[in-house]
Amino acid sequence: MPRPGPEHAELAERYSLGLRLPAMSGLSGLMKGRGTGSSVEFQDHRKYFMGDDIRKLDWRAYARTDQLMVKRYREEVRPTLELLVDDSRSLAQGKAQRMVDLVAGLTRAAEADGFMVRLFSGARQLRSDELMAAGLDFDSRMPLQELVQRAQSRLRPGSVRLLVSDFLSPHAATSVVRSLAAGAGMVGLIQVLSAWDASPQEDGALQLHDCETDELLDVVLDGPTVRLYMDRLKALTEALREEARRSGGVFARVLADRAMDEQCSEVLVPHGLLAVR
Repeated sequence: MPRPGPEHAELAERYSLGLRLPAMSGLSGLMKGRGTGSSVEFQDHRKYFMGDDIRKLDWRAYARTDQLMVKRYREEVRPTLELLVDDSRSLAQGKAQRMVDLVAGLTRAAEADGFMVRLFSGARQLRSDELMAAGLDFDSRMPLQELVQRAQSRLRPGSVRLLVSDFLSPHAATSVVRSLAAGAGMVGLIQVLSAWDASPQEDGALQLHDCETDELLDVVLDGPTVRLYMDRLKALTEALREEARRSGGVFARVLADRAMDEQCSEVLVPHGLLAVR
C-alpha cells in the first residue's frame, strides 16, 4: 500500500488549487463560507437533490414556496473538493505511487486554501489524515463507471470534483464524465499513465496478465498492433477531453515516470488544475 512521499508536501507549498467555483451572490458568499464557524449555525437554503438527508428539509419553506428546500449550515457553505481515486489493481503496477502523491498534494493544497476535502477511494470514503498515514490500497476490481456511480449519491451539489484514474478500462467517456458532473460546480479529470501506457514499443510476442480478471492474454506487439493501440488511446483522450469541456471542466494527462514538480508546472498549471502560490 503506497503512502504519500515527501514530494506531496512540496507540491502543497508551491501550488494552490486552480479549479475555482463561481462566486456566490448574496449574503452567503464564498469567502464567508471559508471562515470559521459552528457547523450548526444556519446559513441559507438550497434546492433539495435526490440523496440529501431528509432530516434537513425545511418544511416551513416548503409550505411557503411549494418547493423542497434543504437547510445549509456554515460548514456546508465552505467550498468542497471531492477527490475520486480509481483504486483498480492494474494501477498498482507503476502508477500507484504517483497517484497517491498527486492526490495527497491536491488534498493539502485545497485544505490550505480553505476547502473541505472529501476523498473517495473506490467505493470507500476516507479522511485526509487516513490518506496521509496509510496511503491507498490498489486492490479493487470495480469498473471505473461503477466507481463513479456508487459515489454519486454521496457527492455534494455544487462541489469541485476531481477524478484521478488511468481511464484504461472499458467504459464510455460520456457516461463516466456526465455521471461525475451531475450537480457539480466544477469538474476535472486527471489521467495518470506510465511511459509504456503512453507510448508502447514494438516488443514481439508477450503474455499479458489482466490484474483485475486474472486472465492471461497472448499478444504480439508489432507495428500494426502498436498503431491500433495508439489510435484507440488518442480516441479515448479526445473523448474525455471533449466531455470534460462540455461539462465546463478540464482534462489533463500526467506521466507517472516523470518528476512531480515537472508535471505540475508543465501540465497541471497550464490546464488550470493548479496555480502557483
